[in-house]
Amino acid sequence: KQWYQRRVAITAGGFVNTRSEMTARHPLEQSELLYELNEQKIKLGMAKKIGGVALPLTIQTERASAAKIGRLPGIKSSYLHLEVFNGTDEDLTIEDVFEAPQPWEDLPQHPRCNNTA
Repeated sequence: KQWYQRRVAITAGGFVNTRSEMTARHPLEQSELLYELNEQKIKLGMAKKIGGVALPLTIQTERASAAKIGRLPGIKSSYLHLEVFNGTDEDLTIEDVFEAPQPWEDLPQHPRCNNTA
């Protein structure tokens, strides 16, 4: 390739990780990326064997409705119902510790408000 074609390719797509082009990924990497999805499929398969076809459909419907529940526009939802449904409500993740400040924390206070309280 000519030097200007390489330059255009870099500016169009950014720098490319050459390691990802040269070597294949580890087989467990793909498995780890899809772990939660595979775990849900296994649980739905067990529910189908135990409770019939209607039970996995009910579980999927409730999970979908729990994911759609939100708060008023502009306020981020905590998705507590979805966390309880998935069993992750008591798990402490990095997002719980280092989350961005909530919208009401950045709002300026009214000048007449008591700042000492």
